[in-house]
Amino acid sequence: MTSRSESARIRQLLQGLTEDEILELMRMISPKFAPADAETRKKAVLPDPNEKKSTKRYENLKAAERRYFAEAYNESSELWKPLTIEDESDWLNNHPESGQTFGEWFTKEFPQHRVNRQRRTIYILPLGPFPPGHAGQSTAAAGATAGASTSTGETGGASSSARGATGGAAGGAEGGASPSSRTDKVLLAWLQKFCQCFFLGVDVKFLDPVRVREVRCRTRINEHTKQWQLLSKDILDYLVSKKPRDAICLVAVTMLDLYPSDSWNFVFGQASLVTGCGVFSFARYDENFYYIPRDRKKAKKSELEEFNMPPVTSVLLLRACKVMTHELCHMFGMKHCIYFSCCINGSNSRDESDRRPVDLCPVCLRKLQEAVDFRLAVRFRAMLQYCTKESWDSGVPAPPLEAFEPFKKWLEKVLVFLEETPAAGNETPAAGNETPAAGNEESSQASN
Repeated sequence: MTSRSESARIRQLLQGLTEDEILELMRMISPKFAPADAETRKKAVLPDPNEKKSTKRYENLKAAERRYFAEAYNESSELWKPLTIEDESDWLNNHPESGQTFGEWFTKEFPQHRVNRQRRTIYILPLGPFPPGHAGQSTAAAGATAGASTSTGETGGASSSARGATGGAAGGAEGGASPSSRTDKVLLAWLQKFCQCFFLGVDVKFLDPVRVREVRCRTRINEHTKQWQLLSKDILDYLVSKKPRDAICLVAVTMLDLYPSDSWNFVFGQASLVTGCGVFSFARYDENFYYIPRDRKKAKKSELEEFNMPPVTSVLLLRACKVMTHELCHMFGMKHCIYFSCCINGSNSRDESDRRPVDLCPVCLRKLQEAVDFRLAVRFRAMLQYCTKESWDSGVPAPPLEAFEPFKKWLEKVLVFLEETPAAGNETPAAGNETPAAGNEESSQASN
């Protein structure tokens, strides 16, 4: 056991180290990451048997949903992949984390992160340069676009349109635009619809865009990419004062690169669970981001307010959807996942992010289901509809969906699993019970 004098000496030594040196020390003394075994995953996904409220809510789930969550500790299940370390630079090699079980989340985070009538809207704020027509609706424009600020409801078939720039600026541009540029202008509409499907039942609204100079955040030019970066901490401070009263959270989205502190190279996004504010960037998901022209000696200041939007490919859209939902999940009190390969795993690089799946693992999905209150099958059908080109109505052009094809096939597989009826007497027991839970299996989850 370490004595007080030894503890004081350790603190004194750490004060003289840089942030990078402390991280290196943590890597040296931390145990190597090992994938979670079945028993660990079982404890992570099931409610604490001593917590009566969460146990009762679990028992009220449909039998098919309980079977789905029970697959988390089925060693032969092929629904999810284990979390593995494939490179020395991977997140858990550099940022050791202990994870967060459902029971821990329910006890500490559920009370303040549950959706209710007074607090049921995700607000997204476009920050910095977006092409005309990219930014979300103003209040006046929202009424002209069906469903632009409403949830998808139980049908899961969101059909909102976010075409047109705030203040009508897109009117002239839309008429003479090429098909490709018209597609570019609905990126935020595609993101909004995906967000509505992912957080099924929650309202999703875009606020009027703001310029970088309005935020007054510190900036720098990255020494490696020669691109402008915004200090994410300053953006988070700005968002706190702008957060609407009915907001679950307020997140800013930008096409400019971010950095959290001088010692970091970059960050994809950053969020504060305390304030319910976050910011994420799509900059590094552009395939051309890392290309540096040989004659480029310094970035131009005008690039903070003017920007040429990269082509919206299916890969860029998929990456944008993943980073958006990752950061928004943090707003529901969810920490990085260590139990499965999951969309809320930590990530240190674009390659590592690309290895992550689109959706949540069963442990993290159980948390989101409890916070928002949806049926798994309804949510999965909504997301499958998003990935199906033929389901898009004429109000919003269908997005490029080629990169979503593996996710679409996974959704189809999951829906088949949920729709299978277990044989009589072979139903998955409820948490803490040896026999199936009694009650109406068709009733919805306990009201929030």
